[in-house]
Amino acid sequence: MVSPGTVTSVLGPVDPADWGPTDCHGHLFIQRGLPVELEPDFLLDDVEAAVRETTAMREAGGRVVVDCMPIGVGRDVDGLTAVARRTGTVVIASTGFHRARYYPADHWVRRYDTDRIAEIVVAEWTDGIGRSRTRPGVVKVATTGDVPTPVEAKLLVAVGLAAAETGLPVITHTDSFPAALHQLDVLERHGVAPERVILSHMDRHCDADQLAEACARGATVCLDWLGRLDRRPDEVAVELTRGVVERGHGDRVVLGQDLARRQYWENYGGGPGLAHLFRTVVPKLAAHGLGPSEVEAIMVENPRRAYGHA
Repeated sequence: MVSPGTVTSVLGPVDPADWGPTDCHGHLFIQRGLPVELEPDFLLDDVEAAVRETTAMREAGGRVVVDCMPIGVGRDVDGLTAVARRTGTVVIASTGFHRARYYPADHWVRRYDTDRIAEIVVAEWTDGIGRSRTRPGVVKVATTGDVPTPVEAKLLVAVGLAAAETGLPVITHTDSFPAALHQLDVLERHGVAPERVILSHMDRHCDADQLAEACARGATVCLDWLGRLDRRPDEVAVELTRGVVERGHGDRVVLGQDLARRQYWENYGGGPGLAHLFRTVVPKLAAHGLGPSEVEAIMVENPRRAYGHA
């Protein structure tokens, strides 16, 4: 059994003293599978590259990474465990599911009913994942567009049932603000309070008022399109962060780097690398008017609360 508020890493329960600045939506490994077949740049398969990249992140001040690859789409819990042991980083693994498009036509997520799928997720928590028995620290679920596909609707309910039983927090992939509200509604109907939900990618499609509305319901919003400098400057997410704080919800916002492509990793020949959030973005928070206590909440206190479980 674990105590209320415990965070579970791939190496077991986390001592609060070991917690620190957090990348709340990361990807350390994506092994081969349909996602990589669809987009080869997703392939993140080198343990040594991950160790070097994570070491650089630690040197820049990062201490915790939440790996958001769930069941059946290239998750590598053995790789996550190796990185945690070799670098001293707190690494959190995910159970749950990605968008339907990443599962082949014959995958069991398309055939099994909701209760059976929920049982599989619960078993990853109670028994551990694979031969290593590594335990996840969060349940992921993803939906496409404003309205989930039929498969995603089934998975969303299954994740709600599993999270209600295990006490684990839920992290979601959102494509729009209406999708985020729908996810909160469904999860709440199945026993998961909004306070236990982290809504990812919210800086991609929300303004500060919409972010504040999600926070007012109790959810945590994750702003994680940071480091994708070929697509958008970091200042967009930094300003949205400031907007959420100014609207009175500084306790409900966290940051991440969804750098799930080789082109964004220094150790695959790209950049800016996983250190970017801590080396570059954190100073920008202060430059945009956030005080030390507000930055500490966003980078340390809010993530520790969001990833705590019963």
